[in-house]
Amino acid sequence: MTEKKQAKPVKAKKEKEFTEQAEINIGMVGHVDHGKTSLTQALTGKWTDTHSEELKRGISIRLGYADVIFYKCEHCRGSQAYTNKPVCPTCGKKAKKLRKVSFVDAPGHETLMTTMLSGAALMNGAVLVIAANEKCPQPQTEEHLMALKMAGIGNIVVAQNKVDLVDKKEAIENMKHIKAFLEKNGYKDVPIIPIAANFAGNVDMLIEQLEKSIPTPNFGLNKPLLMYCARSFDINKPGAKSSELKGGVIGGTIIQGKAKIGDRVLIRPGPEEKELATEIVSLSCSSGKLKEAIAGGLVAVGTTLDSSLTQNDRMRGQVIGNEKSLPKATTELNLELNYIQRLVTNVESKLNSNESAVLTVGTMAAVGLVTSAQKDKAKISLKNKVIVLPGQKIAISKKAGGRWQLVAYGISK
Repeated sequence: MTEKKQAKPVKAKKEKEFTEQAEINIGMVGHVDHGKTSLTQALTGKWTDTHSEELKRGISIRLGYADVIFYKCEHCRGSQAYTNKPVCPTCGKKAKKLRKVSFVDAPGHETLMTTMLSGAALMNGAVLVIAANEKCPQPQTEEHLMALKMAGIGNIVVAQNKVDLVDKKEAIENMKHIKAFLEKNGYKDVPIIPIAANFAGNVDMLIEQLEKSIPTPNFGLNKPLLMYCARSFDINKPGAKSSELKGGVIGGTIIQGKAKIGDRVLIRPGPEEKELATEIVSLSCSSGKLKEAIAGGLVAVGTTLDSSLTQNDRMRGQVIGNEKSLPKATTELNLELNYIQRLVTNVESKLNSNESAVLTVGTMAAVGLVTSAQKDKAKISLKNKVIVLPGQKIAISKKAGGRWQLVAYGISK
């Protein structure tokens, strides 16, 4: 009788220690209640309104973030070949991976325009969501398009959402208004995709256009690190022991260069306008840990900072870099002005001396006083310090009709 061989134990598959970072940020912008968050969910599977006040009011208040990988099936043709799933839903075969994308879901309510403007600083392209069952353009449709134009975001795709709520004739008429609105603002031949976000209708067509119309930029990876902070967190659980406490986490986008674990970085202007130095102890994105973080996509940076400094977005607006790349913080700005021409709202856009203005510098919003205003130049003194890069575009809003409205952008000297 032959001896029975024992089966070799099956080794458990080793989980990947590091994951892949998204390579581009695409904004989701448009008027309030036109379906930006629903469309983000249809594309990524994630509902980005998670803050308690957002759930209660049914609107986005903070910037929302969600990552997704786009695929293309090599066995299918046309829009059906594009999907957000690794297995083609049409033919059931494995699809080819295209790229990983981060979506930045911006609030559409008029009172949250400064939040949207800070999000525009992170975007490399955008989806402008316009509802088919409302007249185009609505006030924030126009305002958000102006913000994209001001930020130099030329690559956009329009999602004509809620087509399931109108008939064919109404949808075609609405699309004509959308095209006219885009052309008057210098966005000619922009693709317009009819969408029913609540049913994920035509999402494959939208993915196809995103791949064709919004390419990944060539980031300066060899340049010194510069990162905009859009969120910050305390990840420690209540009641945690002192030995278990972890440093604060900064979330945002690297706009140039790269970051590695162990790097020493500076944060300016710093909370209470005192710059901070810290060490990077971890890097991650929505799908897991990163070995190295580069420009493009949204990342979270673990630090050695006291977590009380980063809780509840206290670090939003900060700029992270090193001594060579970070300019000194300032409160005095000399700007070349470019006024915005509006189609919808009749706003007196001219800046006047001794009036207040809100400036959005990167992801930082700052209140200031116009100390001098000429035809195409202005000097503005801010209440809090900001980091200004050479030639940076800065959004300028002034009080009109009881709210802050975007009226111009300034270019730093």
